[in-house]
Parts: sequence; C-alpha cells; structure tokens
Amino acid sequence: MKPAPSRPAIAWLQREPTLARLGEQAARLTALQAALDRLTPGMALAVIALERDALVVGAPHAAVAARLRQQAPSLIAALAREGWRVERIRFKPQWRPAADARRAKQVTPPGAAALAGLSALADAVAEPGLRAALRRLARRHRPAGPKTGE
Repeated sequence: MKPAPSRPAIAWLQREPTLARLGEQAARLTALQAALDRLTPGMALAVIALERDALVVGAPHAAVAARLRQQAPSLIAALAREGWRVERIRFKPQWRPAADARRAKQVTPPGAAALAGLSALADAVAEPGLRAALRRLARRHRPAGPKTGE
C-alpha cells in the first residue's frame, strides 16, 4: 500500500473556510506592514489590526505615538496612494524591553588582590558587626575550594 502524498500545511488550512479567511487576513496585514515600513523607515511600528477602514498601529513608546498622531493625515494619504483604504489611524504605545535589558549582565568576580584587601580591612576594623560583614563578603566571593575558618 502506497502512503498518501504529503501536502503543505497551507493546503490543510485552506480547506477550512474560517482558517482560509484568517490566512488571507494575515497576508493582508503583512502587506500593510511592509507598506508602513516603507513609509516610516526606522520607526519600528507594528500593524496590530485593520478594523472597518481604521488602522491600529503599535508604536515603540508614547512619544513616537504622539508624533505620529500629528502626521496621520499625510500617512493616510500615502497609504491611499499605495492602494490601501484607510480612513483613520490609531497609534497605541507598545512597551518593549530594550535590547540591553534582555541580556543578562556578565559579572566578573573580584580578583585575589581585592579579596585579600577585604580580609585585611576586616582584620583592621574594630567594630564587630562591620568586621563580620566584611568577612562574609570576602567569603561569598572566594573561589570554590576547601573552606578555611575565620
């Protein structure tokens, strides 16, 4: 018995009318996103929805959204020249974490000289609470190995 030929996933999706409409809407929003990127280079805008001739656009932050609200009429005219029927645009600020915030900071442990300095400072301090805190700090940053007494 011969196995049935495989079909792309899009063929399965197009068989269901609701999913076919969803695919068409996604293609339309993708094309609208490309047009918006051409008209506003470097602005990092995101097409969120196109509802009854009203375009909803996500802006990186409130200042960009406010600036674009002032430019909405010229942006609507530019979209109309490209064949898009948009009567109004709503700009919604969208918070996105900064690229630096996503990366964890690489912390370098203090060197041997710094740890020796902390130990010497702990020995020189007369106040017992501060001495204990400095010893704990030095012990916390000491490389793993055999433990020594205080």
